[in-house]
Amino acid sequence: MRDPRSSISTTTLAIIIIVIVVVAVAGGVGYYVATRKPKTVTITAPTTTTPITAITFYTWWSTTGKVAMDNMFPVFESLYHITVQPEIVPGGGGINAKFAILALVEAGKPPAAFQTHMGPEMASYVAAAPNGIKSFVNLTPIAIKEGVWTGAIEEVLLAGTLNNTMLSMPVNVHKMAVLYFNAKLLREYNLPPPVNFSDLVYDTVQLYKHGVYPWLVSGAEGGWAQLNLWEDIFLSLAVQQFGPAGAARVYNEMVYGTIDLSNATILKLINETNYWFLNFTSYDYPGWQSLSWSQGVTLMAEGKVAFMALGDFVTNYAYDFDNITTYPYIPPYSNWTNVTIYATSFPGTQDIYSINVDSVAVPAGFPTTQYGLLLVEFWASYQGQSIWTKWKATTFWANATDFFNTPEQWWNYQTLKSTPPDQFVYTLSDGGLFDDVWQKWISYLLTYQETGPSYTNIYLSDLASLMYEECQDWLAVGKMGLGYLGISGQPFAGYLPPWVIVPGYYFNSSYTCPMYSLP
Repeated sequence: MRDPRSSISTTTLAIIIIVIVVVAVAGGVGYYVATRKPKTVTITAPTTTTPITAITFYTWWSTTGKVAMDNMFPVFESLYHITVQPEIVPGGGGINAKFAILALVEAGKPPAAFQTHMGPEMASYVAAAPNGIKSFVNLTPIAIKEGVWTGAIEEVLLAGTLNNTMLSMPVNVHKMAVLYFNAKLLREYNLPPPVNFSDLVYDTVQLYKHGVYPWLVSGAEGGWAQLNLWEDIFLSLAVQQFGPAGAARVYNEMVYGTIDLSNATILKLINETNYWFLNFTSYDYPGWQSLSWSQGVTLMAEGKVAFMALGDFVTNYAYDFDNITTYPYIPPYSNWTNVTIYATSFPGTQDIYSINVDSVAVPAGFPTTQYGLLLVEFWASYQGQSIWTKWKATTFWANATDFFNTPEQWWNYQTLKSTPPDQFVYTLSDGGLFDDVWQKWISYLLTYQETGPSYTNIYLSDLASLMYEECQDWLAVGKMGLGYLGISGQPFAGYLPPWVIVPGYYFNSSYTCPMYSLP
């Protein structure tokens, strides 16, 4: 088992830090109270012997998140007289920013606050930090004090709480496993909306026969869009095989690296996922290798591609940059004939909520720490949420009103509230994996699309190794007391990994991760 603090070599770390500087210069949970509006938080700015008037916030929010920051930060700054200076390291899914932040954390020089996904991704920073869990503020007491702990939708907090400990504060929720489709293209060729998987397959073939490139699966993010598509296909096929709750369990086993790859049914499911992944990506838009997901949104708006499988951040980008309002494919919107782009759960996954929880972490023990806490307290407050999520994603507060810019955000929020706990999954592409596993997986899938079927056996072998590494990473942070998602008696989606002993929930240090030989 590797030392979780030795994930980046000294030489590589030095190079990354130099690059970061150059870029910077250039650029229990309990039941919620549904009858009471969450309070507007009143926060008193802390005092310090050395006055601090500005803090640095590391992020990859260069598009929709940038618009949201431009709307929220001035309000925070006017109230507390602290300037927030975003250091934006762009790249979809955090492909560049994650490792910039990891390098700073490992070097003991983190920013005052930084963007991260809750859950395994946040655990990656803990594993890299010089003092492990003590390198970050435990935000659980603050979440309790500010009413987040009792006022939030429970599964959101469970998705990002590591064995009773919240090390990053949620700031919004994205619904993943969303398929966006250009309705005008489908109407033009009299094709059915892709409400089930067979319709999606049929539409893909028919559009191509009409000279339309059906898909944009972008390659500029190093394989992140490919993982989005692969995981969505897997989840859809798993629902067919096991039903919603069974599919969620199998998916979440991949989050922990505990999926049984010796099971013939599971292996068949993975092989079918690989088949359809190669099928759909064979219809990718020319030049996909260098196109970004945001360029893909524009191509879809222009009617040059029909489908994109991503998260609902697409909605905010279309609204902010293409002046297009996307609509959920539900009545009454589904009957409208003037809609260009619809959003729907990826065909076959309608009963599953694939969650992506954006959050903010605060490193501990620095002069800026108390100001980073001031920022996250405001950000998570109902007041901060009403500003931030108006422009980005959906709030986690359980009794929010519709203050969003688009009807898709409200649909997302209502779906979030109504999904049964055992039908949640933590999306692999955005937060559900440790960063080292995530980076390898996206690169393998990028190669898989570029190479085609001849790479299948190599990919299967790589996948087995990835699951082993993910399990090993969990065991490493389990020894730090962070061995599962959720709180005692209430794990995320009702699933506990095998190294957790019930009913005491104590870590079983003798557990050994399985290593499968595929194919």
